[in-house]
Amino acid sequence: MIGCLSDYISTKNENFQPMNANFGILPQLNKKIKDKKIRYENLANRALESLKNM
Repeated sequence: MIGCLSDYISTKNENFQPMNANFGILPQLNKKIKDKKIRYENLANRALESLKNM
């Protein structure tokens, strides 16, 4: 989440609006999931796996 926020604030944008951390700024998952609870859980698991592989 911190990486996405830093990318957001460092990218030039004519209509820049400050924002809080939210799941909308994260990269999309490979497959479309309609259920928010499951989608957010998959996003969180992907982030944890990414941290483990560092």
